[in-house]
Amino acid sequence: MLNSFSDHAIQQLRAAIADAGGNEVFFLGRTDDALLVVDVEPLARGNRDAVAAIMIAASFGDVVIHNHPSGHLTPSQADIEIASLMGNQGVGFYIIDNKAERCYQAVSAFARKVVERLAFPEVERFYAPDGVLAQALSGYEHRPEQTRMALTLAEAFNDEKVAVVEAGTGTGKSLAYLLPAVLWSVRNKERVVVSTNTINLQEQLIQKDIPFLQEHLDIEFRAVLVKGRGNYLCLRKLQTNAADASLFKDETAEELDAIALWSKQTEDGCRSDLSFIPKDEVWEELACESDQCGRVKCPFYTRCFFYKARREAAGADVLVVNHALLLADLAVRQETGYDATAILPPFTRLVFDEGHHLEDVATNFLSSQVSRLGLMKLLGKLQHPRKAHRGILPQLSTQLSSAVPEAQDDLYLEIAEVLEGRLIPKRVAINDAVARGMDAIGDALVERLKHVGIEQKLRVTPEVHGSPLWKKVAAEIETMCKELSDYALLMQTFLKSCEKLSDKVLEKLAGPLTDLRGAKGRIETAVEALHFFTSQQEDYCHWFELRKGPLVKLCSSPLEVAESIKKVILDRFKTIVLTSATLAVGEKFDFLKRRTGIAMLPKERVSELLLPSPFDYAHQAFVGAPSDMPEPASPQFEARLCSHLLQALKISQGRAFVLFTSYDLLTRVANRLAEPLKAAGLTAMRQGETNRHLLLSRFRTAPNPVLFGTDSFWEGVDVQGKGLELVVITRLPFRVPTEPILEARNEHIAAKGGDPFMSYTVPQAVIKFKQGFGRLIRSKEDRGAVLILDSRVLTKNYGKIFLTALHGVQVKKEPEEELCRQMAAFFGPLG
Repeated sequence: MLNSFSDHAIQQLRAAIADAGGNEVFFLGRTDDALLVVDVEPLARGNRDAVAAIMIAASFGDVVIHNHPSGHLTPSQADIEIASLMGNQGVGFYIIDNKAERCYQAVSAFARKVVERLAFPEVERFYAPDGVLAQALSGYEHRPEQTRMALTLAEAFNDEKVAVVEAGTGTGKSLAYLLPAVLWSVRNKERVVVSTNTINLQEQLIQKDIPFLQEHLDIEFRAVLVKGRGNYLCLRKLQTNAADASLFKDETAEELDAIALWSKQTEDGCRSDLSFIPKDEVWEELACESDQCGRVKCPFYTRCFFYKARREAAGADVLVVNHALLLADLAVRQETGYDATAILPPFTRLVFDEGHHLEDVATNFLSSQVSRLGLMKLLGKLQHPRKAHRGILPQLSTQLSSAVPEAQDDLYLEIAEVLEGRLIPKRVAINDAVARGMDAIGDALVERLKHVGIEQKLRVTPEVHGSPLWKKVAAEIETMCKELSDYALLMQTFLKSCEKLSDKVLEKLAGPLTDLRGAKGRIETAVEALHFFTSQQEDYCHWFELRKGPLVKLCSSPLEVAESIKKVILDRFKTIVLTSATLAVGEKFDFLKRRTGIAMLPKERVSELLLPSPFDYAHQAFVGAPSDMPEPASPQFEARLCSHLLQALKISQGRAFVLFTSYDLLTRVANRLAEPLKAAGLTAMRQGETNRHLLLSRFRTAPNPVLFGTDSFWEGVDVQGKGLELVVITRLPFRVPTEPILEARNEHIAAKGGDPFMSYTVPQAVIKFKQGFGRLIRSKEDRGAVLILDSRVLTKNYGKIFLTALHGVQVKKEPEEELCRQMAAFFGPLG
């Protein structure tokens, strides 16, 4: 004992244990250079929830200490599990007796880290013409761009920099950042997180690139794909719903049975492991959710699929996540500390791939919305609107009466009075009040907008604030907030009264009480969002969305996220890599840096690298823009678009993506061309017919396919070889300027003296344009054509910015007929 602790620390341990009456106390110990515990801090007492408190505060080199009042220092199974979890984070685990005289070191203290810098020659050798890649991959061609990127990132890890890297298609950027990330993580025992925007890239990393490194790199490392809670089956919810399957309709009851059977066979309990895609209404009732989780108190905790996955993540060197999960994790870290386990275990280095999405992802995360449908769904969880015996409240009523012993009848009556006499009866009134309020707002909007199409939006401007509409809206929101807040207080009263029950009874009620706390939290969050909507904060945009019904949604989004990104990400992590094939506009990163906060950093902390694609676009690609096309606003545009498309698609024999910015235009064009394409032997398909994955699968196998797509087909889609030989950009991908958040941001930029069109609208569109262009050439063997059918790229001054983004390719600017003749000649040699 004396060899592990200083005298001061021993006195602290004894005093805290005495203060706790000899009960169990969890401590956090700080060590010196000799690994002696010199200072301890009691963080929790007498329960396993202490683990969460310790994990929040502990960092590498610390020690978790707790006493066994029995005097037996042999670790329990729970101790071993916690010790393993903490040990993987570089935290020691000690068990002591109550007198602090004996100590069992389940995991010894870790020495404080000495940074091992990455050696540039080692990194360079991996990518050399005779290096690991060349030896392991048949047909490998050395790419100097890949080596330059890897060396730049090695420097970013060594010198704690923010690296901004545009790596053109074909650079091999994933292997260029994975090698430095893996070397750094293993050598320095610092976890690295790789965040992506698309599932496609995650699958490539986990199924292809990382296994390749694990096989051929002479270093052992662990990598784990981390998914959000909603992907995992909750065994407690499954048991509850399986006990009364009347929640589900006849056609979905079979799904519940199939999931119940699968739950006994699956290793990971992840939705993607199912052999079918469950209906949303079924999975929502069964998925793991943070505010409906009993954690260590849950009877299924030891078998929990979600926590099993999190334990695997805690032992990994590299974590692969998506952007949304990363930002959710960072939101928790703001509350708990950056050295803690939040959603992810602690990490200090971050690679943000597909980084051109950073502003949009941050905006979405910092936004809020309240809808009639969402509120009705939430209140329906408390009690099913048509099946009164279903829901959290009826479940509590049934279980409470059977769980409380007769000896505690007085306490039962006190608690049941709140539940049966107030909570359950009032739920119907709350439901009606919210429905009335949201419907009244919807009716007022219909009156203001005169009619309701598929969807209409109205931004809350000063003019709206001064209108009768706003007075009506504000009054309805105030009434709803009062009703919901009062009901949340009533839920709190019930939960407080339940604390008087014995531990044995509370254990039986743990499930529905957890669900009720979660529902209460969601109601309180909805009230906050409603209040926020009526606030007139200048740095936020608020707007209404109205659909037929009328169904109304109240939305709020920040005008700028640069400062938030800087505060939450850039200032907090030692190394940050922001990379994509499309980050620069006009060969500069100014737009990205301005919108994401990087421009606010000291210049010496930021390194920039703009790498061209190694592909020979001048020979591999034909790029044309008809000089005689009418502008998109012209009444003749749609007809000319259809006629030119038909000619071009016949020349390429299909094998084409036709990219739109409007689903309405896509539908009209696809309908007009359906029969002519069929007559030409081409297989037309359009976005919306089936899900994206199945549509792509069909595209790859159909004869002479033509896919009409909008937003999600401009990027993240990879069809190599002769499967895709033509990409048509029907219009420059400007976002709809009347979208409330874009309109508000444009006004915000103008108010600061900026040019919103050139500094915001055009750069956004250029990045999207580069993504669309990038669908065509995916390998050195690919060959094909890109047609730009928006004449503004030739006639407007800003058109030059778009054309500059095309890798130096000479764009053919000819009348339609001549352009088709040249395109036919380009395709001629290959047929």
